[in-house]
Amino acid sequence: MLVKVSSKGLITLPKQVREEFGIVKGDYLAVSAESGKIIFQKVKTEVDWENSDEVWKEYAAKRNE
Repeated sequence: MLVKVSSKGLITLPKQVREEFGIVKGDYLAVSAESGKIIFQKVKTEVDWENSDEVWKEYAAKRNE
């Protein structure tokens, strides 16, 4: 698949890739480089409700919309 980089450095992950890896709005991807390749990895985030702060509560609320 071929994607184009925007003037702001943004790319759009093709729908097929998002579906294959279960990537949805609000997910985080770790980006790294290895042997001349760019690697994206989905990062699982969990909320520690016992020690949560307002940022995590806001993030969790948006994920459930």
